[in-house]
Amino acid sequence: MTALNVSFSHPPPALKIFLFCPRSVIFLFFLAVSSYALHAQEKQYYFFHPYTYGSDALYNPVSLLTDGGFDSYQILDRQPTWNNIEWNIAATNVWRSLISPLPVISAFGWKRFIRQEIIPSSFNINDAQYAPNIALHTIGGGMEYRKISEWYDYYDVPLPYICGIATCVAYEFINEVVENGPQTSPNEDCIPDVLIFQPLGFILFSFDGAAEFFSSTLQMNDWSEQTGLSFAPFAVRNAGQNFVMKLALNRNRSTNIFFHFGEFALLGLSLKTNSEYAVSFGGGFASTGVKDLPTINGVPSNTVISGPMAGIYYDRNNSLLASVVYSANQNTRFRMNLFPGLLSSSEYCPGIFLTISGNGSTTAGLTMRILPVGLSFFSPHK
Repeated sequence: MTALNVSFSHPPPALKIFLFCPRSVIFLFFLAVSSYALHAQEKQYYFFHPYTYGSDALYNPVSLLTDGGFDSYQILDRQPTWNNIEWNIAATNVWRSLISPLPVISAFGWKRFIRQEIIPSSFNINDAQYAPNIALHTIGGGMEYRKISEWYDYYDVPLPYICGIATCVAYEFINEVVENGPQTSPNEDCIPDVLIFQPLGFILFSFDGAAEFFSSTLQMNDWSEQTGLSFAPFAVRNAGQNFVMKLALNRNRSTNIFFHFGEFALLGLSLKTNSEYAVSFGGGFASTGVKDLPTINGVPSNTVISGPMAGIYYDRNNSLLASVVYSANQNTRFRMNLFPGLLSSSEYCPGIFLTISGNGSTTAGLTMRILPVGLSFFSPHK
């Protein structure tokens, strides 16, 4: 399908005003927060559940920061070690692009920016960056904002929704820094993610109607990986921010369309085995790498390379208990996650994970409910 003819010799006024002053994003943040003033006392949680089993048992601000912040390492061609992150160069570059986005977009080209990043105008993968922007930053990021805010509220943290915004902005900034790497040229990719789509997610999921729709009708939840820290060298392993949706095909919700997405997109079926447990399976495509697109006026751009992926999943009350996945991704050819609570209800019951790369490198780790993040071991291929 060819791209629609979207011609903008100058930025649309509304978008120009929005991007001209990143402080407007702060205003939107507080607009999202203010929508809770009327129902803050109701304590109705749509996404957070204090389960003692599965992926929900490991959900906390630290796990969100590590899964969301280091998610891109699944497709990057460098190891997720602390020394491989160009903290000073990347953070400075991302920050400069965010506080002064208009010159970056002008150099990149407004027509190209809006066609690739904003408006669904093409199915060509080189022009379809809008798809992950909407799915991961607006819908996924918005859900994470509501869920982590509910976590803060449940544990009586002051100003829970402001803390939720701060946590989500933090993991998104880390993610952009990791993606930026040693690049010193203007960073166009971070602008729509941080200044447009994530704030839209905050606003969308501030409304109970939207939260109800995604949590009940679509049964959306966070099914992220179990992250673990390794210390020789220091690195964040097995990170991955993933989401699930299930659309019921019958009244008792025993059969559901299954959609699982993150740095991949899987479609399949989810079948309830009883009132609490379900088995899901799906197939689709995973991002397997990054391809550079032509640089225009000194502003680079890229898109992803994809390959096949399939997985099977076992959950309890939509909290993931176990998953086994095979993909064409060189970094995570095989991945298995067994979450705490699968075998025992004890708070000391561990979770384990194992990934094997395409070249035979192995990552293994252990998680526990009492730890904010797991411990990991990495064995490179020799």
